[in-house]
Amino acid sequence: MNKKIRITLRPPVKTNYAYEKLRCCRNCRSYTALGEENCTICGKSALRSIEEHARHAAKRSLINDLLLALLLTLIAILFSQTFQMMTISAVSGIVLIAVLYAVHRKVLVNRATFELSKMFVRDRDRIADGLVRNLEIAAAQENEARSYELMREIAVIIRNDHIRKLQIILLQSILLRKDMELELEPLLLENFDPELASYIGELAKIKRELIKDRAFQYVIRYEQQILAMENGDDILAGVAGAAVRMKRYVLAYTGFMARYARKLPKDRFLRLYRIVTENPDANWGALKAETARIYEEKYQWDADFQQIKPRSTIHDV
Repeated sequence: MNKKIRITLRPPVKTNYAYEKLRCCRNCRSYTALGEENCTICGKSALRSIEEHARHAAKRSLINDLLLALLLTLIAILFSQTFQMMTISAVSGIVLIAVLYAVHRKVLVNRATFELSKMFVRDRDRIADGLVRNLEIAAAQENEARSYELMREIAVIIRNDHIRKLQIILLQSILLRKDMELELEPLLLENFDPELASYIGELAKIKRELIKDRAFQYVIRYEQQILAMENGDDILAGVAGAAVRMKRYVLAYTGFMARYARKLPKDRFLRLYRIVTENPDANWGALKAETARIYEEKYQWDADFQQIKPRSTIHDV
């Protein structure tokens, strides 16, 4: 019986930089990477993006400089002994204020970037505390979909195996579909994990385009542990089937491909056979002989294989 639940995952909000996920509360200065409307600490509707917070700090710096210039101008006027000196002080002050305003307006973006850097240094403990709270909130969700979505937001900023493991566990409780916005490389762990291996096996069925070099290397590194799993052969064969998407993957992992070529379904083996046959001068190692052997045993009379002719280039599918 399949105990996995059917849910809909909302696509992640994509940003150019990880820190853009952070928001800061204007009231209590706590940080969050989640999309809540009100601050979870003070309850106020005072959250704003960290970039907006930095721009506000840069503008406040401009106002402080202008106020200082105005104060110096007023002091100069106050202590002027003649009307002429008062006039000169006033005109000089106005010019100074105008120049300061123009310069600040011109460098506002750079000033905001500087304020952002200061904020990361000054508030690093507050940011860390906020992300720990976010993690607790995500883990406490009863809705698996919502919990995973929150974990995914946090994982953009906190990159460690603990967060990845929690995400994988949640994904393994969900019935995955091809139309979902899934990911793999950000979830790869340093050590072997059977849940991750099972997840890779599922992606090999529904979204093989997500399986790339780092995933191939992970599977090959822990091949023996995966083989010891109940469905380990199927996982490894599925990964081999994902490799035949591109000639360079087959060339890069010829030994792995030779070990699991026999378990490929017909459509994936046809693709493998085409790649090897149409590129006879490539260094296929044992894969070339294994491919020929499987062809002779299972497919030499198959019409789909008879149309394959040697050529110098191929197109990825």
